[in-house]
This record gives sequence, structure tokens and C-alpha cells, in this order.
Amino acid sequence: MSARARVGGGGALVALLLLGLLAGMASPGFPARAQGAVGRAVAGVVGGGRPAPAQVEAVARGPHIGASDIALADIPAAYLARYVTAAGACPALSWQVLAAIGKIESDHGRSPAPGVRTGINRAGCCAGPMQFNLVNGPPSTWDTWGTGVRANVYDPAHAVPAAARKLCGDALARPEAVGRDPCPQVLGSAALHAALKRYNNACWYVHEVVTLAGRYTRAAPAPAPARDPFVRALVASPRIATTTSHGCDPATDLASGRLDLRVQSLLAVLAERHTIRLSCLRTGHSRFVKGTTRVSNHTVWRAVDIDMVDGRPVSRHSRAARTLALWLDGLQGPLRPVEVGSPFAFGRRPYFSDEGHQGHVHIGYGSL
Repeated sequence: MSARARVGGGGALVALLLLGLLAGMASPGFPARAQGAVGRAVAGVVGGGRPAPAQVEAVARGPHIGASDIALADIPAAYLARYVTAAGACPALSWQVLAAIGKIESDHGRSPAPGVRTGINRAGCCAGPMQFNLVNGPPSTWDTWGTGVRANVYDPAHAVPAAARKLCGDALARPEAVGRDPCPQVLGSAALHAALKRYNNACWYVHEVVTLAGRYTRAAPAPAPARDPFVRALVASPRIATTTSHGCDPATDLASGRLDLRVQSLLAVLAERHTIRLSCLRTGHSRFVKGTTRVSNHTVWRAVDIDMVDGRPVSRHSRAARTLALWLDGLQGPLRPVEVGSPFAFGRRPYFSDEGHQGHVHIGYGSL
């Protein structure tokens, strides 16, 4: 009987313990067999015993996994096991990169968005927890790297290894052969950037994956966010200006590197389409949404206000601001906002318009 068959109904705890065994079997550089407390804990589970809390801790935080507290709190144990095992097939691929993709694309399969568990996404192309393209080709991306069976795209047991194969085949199998770095403003190697950019053709996406992978890694402290080259590029962009109106200080907030990754990414994309002026990010904004006791997304670094677009103040007469606001409705995946306030009464979600949003476009994101 396989180790999986013996797990039975042990749930998340058993899956997490099995992770140590799976990692030892599948990942280059990992021990060929579990050692010490880890070995005893895994053996206890496979043999039907119930491990002690200390053994669970040894497996979950063992050096062979390298998972941060953030990773252990956020990633379902079954997904964590799949990420670790799948990454083992490609020496230059870390499980943290796979996990970051899974987080961005589907919140590790938990997202209720169309196309994650059934059907296809709003963009009409992709499906499953790793969002494989089903319609390009032939052959489609799923046909090339997955099983080719459409129903399997929704099963992480098939989708996660397919993502690992795609990343490896696109650049990570031979990192030394990659020439020019497609995203030099992002931390990490040219090969990783090339592979990720072929997964989603945008450097903001590469930045999000690399940053999240770092947060999932238990290692030395990462460089200060303000020193991130992606953040420095935003600060230096000639197409992004700031103002200090109404007591806000968006220049300092932007340079801090503390903005939600989705806000950073959105600003990078907007700067490719428009010149914009930021009127507020976090500093100076009220804690609560006006007239309510609901905490504003500005307070938790998840929102931006823009008061000028293409050199003209935002108003109901501004064609550029209206174009920008309408464009936001076409965004899918991680960049789609949950709230867009503006002078324009479009009358559908995520839009709203009130007296407090006649002079700027507000864009906000919900919790991850």
C-alpha cells in the first residue's frame, strides 16, 4: 500500500507530516531518508501512530523544507506537500516559487473565482488552481505541460506538477543558457525571470512571484523593501508623480516598499498607459471609510488615490480619467480591484461614485 493510501482520514496534520517524507524522496539535495525526530514522526504516521506535538514541529519546521511561519500559516498542508514534491523534479526550481504562483493564481485553490474549480476564468482562457491556458494552440499550454485531459486541470495533483514542468522547460532546466534578463528591475536570476515571464508575460507578475516566494522562505531576513529594485523603479518613474494634498504623503509611502504587491503592480501597469499623479496611499488617510466603522484599505496599504491622469485633474469631464476607470473593469486575476471610486456613476461592481470621489479615482484591493 502506498504512503498516500495509508494516510486515510488523517487530514491536514498527516499531510504536513508526510511532507517530510515526500521531500526526502523527491527533492535534489534533500536527505535520502528522514533523520532523527523527523524520521520518527513520519514513520509514526505511515505506520498509523499519532505523533507528538514536538514531532509535528520538527517536520513542519525542519531545515529540509525551509518554510517560513508565513508559509506554514497560509499554505494548506496538502498543497505544501505537492509544491515540495513537484519542485523536486527541477533542480533550479524552488517549491516556494510554485507556491507563490499558486497563491497569486487561486489562493492555493481556495479562490471562488470562475475557472478555479470548474469552468474557465473571466478572461476566457485559463482554468484550475495554477490557471493553465486551455484555448491557445493547438496544442494548448495544458496539452503541452499537463495531462491533456481537461478535467485534470482542476486537480492540484496534476496542475502543480504541470506548472513545475512548464517552468523547468521554459528556462529553469538550463539556466546557464538564458541570455538577457527580461525583468532586470526584479530581484532574482535571469532564468527565473524568463520562466515566470513565460508563465505570465509581465514583469509585475514576476515581481509578485519572487517577492511572495521570499516571504515563504525561512532564511536570513530579506533586503529592506525600500531597496527592492522594482520599488525604486516606481519611485523613479517619470510617469508617476505625487502630491501632498489633504495631508497625505504618497511619495514617502511609495518609497517605503510597504504597499500591497497588487498596488505596486497596478502602478507599474498604469505607468505604461498613462501619466498619473498619486494623491494618497496610506499616510494621512482616515482609518475608517467615511461615515462607517469599516477599516479603509488605505490603512492596510491596499489602496491608491489618483487625482490627475495624463496631465488633467480627475473630474466627471476628464476623458482620460474615465478611460482609466473603465479599463480597470477589464482586469482579471490578481490585479482586479474590489473597489473603484470615481466621479463616474457606472452603476456596477466594483464601481461606486459619491461626493467624496469627485476629484480622484480610488482603487482598492481586499485581503489576500
